[in-house]
Amino acid sequence: MRKNLLALTGWLLMAVVPFASAHHGFTGYYDSSKVIRIEGKVRKFAFINPHGVLELDAVSSTGEHVVYVIDLQARSQMTRLGIDASFFKPGAPLTVECFQAWSDPHRCEFGVGYFADGRSVTMRTIDKAESVFAADLALDAGGSYAKTIFGSWIRAGMQGDASGTGPTTGQESITAAGKAVLAAFDPLTDNPVVHCMGGSPVRNWGAPGLATAIFRKGGDIVIQHETMDIKRTIHMDRKTHPAGTKPSEMGHSIGHFEGETLVVDTANFTAGVLNGTILKSDRMTMQERISLNKDNGRLLISWVVNDPTYYSRPITGSQQLQRTGKKLLPYGCVPETRTR
Repeated sequence: MRKNLLALTGWLLMAVVPFASAHHGFTGYYDSSKVIRIEGKVRKFAFINPHGVLELDAVSSTGEHVVYVIDLQARSQMTRLGIDASFFKPGAPLTVECFQAWSDPHRCEFGVGYFADGRSVTMRTIDKAESVFAADLALDAGGSYAKTIFGSWIRAGMQGDASGTGPTTGQESITAAGKAVLAAFDPLTDNPVVHCMGGSPVRNWGAPGLATAIFRKGGDIVIQHETMDIKRTIHMDRKTHPAGTKPSEMGHSIGHFEGETLVVDTANFTAGVLNGTILKSDRMTMQERISLNKDNGRLLISWVVNDPTYYSRPITGSQQLQRTGKKLLPYGCVPETRTR
């Protein structure tokens, strides 16, 4: 599908990543085997996070006027592709190949769009249903930047490297209490993303196409995720969590260095989503180890989660990030209203 990758002069080269990395879980909303082709005119373009929305005026096979709602990538991801709020102009003719929504015959996710002047834009390949992101996000690992965990980072998988996300273990040890809350959990409507919530530290380390910055602020360290405009303060001057700390999605974090590795201990979480369909209780605690692989220049984040209410064994996982020169963009999430 390389011929369909943004045939716009001077635009960015792109890389593809598996659809499993979609911000909502692509297959939960859309049928990857059912591609529909819509010919119409742009009615409205919402350039927003957590994903853009395009409305297309079209005529059905029976001659009736139909408005198709087409879900796009996140505004942040589209911005890095060179797309802005004026890209899809109201009234302009447009043909879209997209993936049919399970729940609505007039809703789909954008695959490839074709403009009247011969240009095309691809956000998900039609043949493999793989997301397309800007490919110039990483800095050369041999560059002159400081060999440190501090700076801006982005998911390694954005360069087509699926090894950036490590396996998750321990979730199979779910307890009876964990099974009960999971049975009542809807992975679509209860997804924290649709409510403009971050969920947990775990799910924000690997957000596709979105950057993370690590920097010092006074004596503390701040981890700022582009997704949901999340800022986590790692308190470096404490050895224990203060009594009476209000629970939150991201919890309360204290940290210390072991050599060049930043060790972060977090507690005081609210119950919710750890990642995907792995849930967390308000008794969860978490330790992250953040270090730099000096051989390849990547940031390595590994974590161990203990949640005795929902799991009888620790949950472990890891994520690698590549250094990027891209600045973090304001997220400004707009909550969705969506059903299965």
